[in-house]
Amino acid sequence: MPLGLPDRKEHLWFVLTDPDLEKNFLAVNLTSFELFKDDTVVLTAGHPFISKKSVIQYSDARLFKTTDLDWMIDAAYAQAREACSPELLKRIREGLIISDHAPQEMQEYLQRRIL
Repeated sequence: MPLGLPDRKEHLWFVLTDPDLEKNFLAVNLTSFELFKDDTVVLTAGHPFISKKSVIQYSDARLFKTTDLDWMIDAAYAQAREACSPELLKRIREGLIISDHAPQEMQEYLQRRIL
């Protein structure tokens, strides 16, 4: 889902979990590759929305509320896109667990949700 909040550049976000009982879900974003960025998962052109070498920015992993996402879509700050492949989702999830840049609480949240 690309998010384009007024004060931020658009980024493609990958939703890693279904909503929990509090309607939270975990997501990570894709950003342009640069030498100093976390290279745990590097993606290249091939996904419909990836046009250049990019990385998952695990340091920005966060929980969103489904109600906030609904509002962002209604206000045209975000757009839902087709799902990535199950293989890519697995790779991104595994990357969050092993990344030295991911917030520990997000790693623990993902482990609780998918194990």
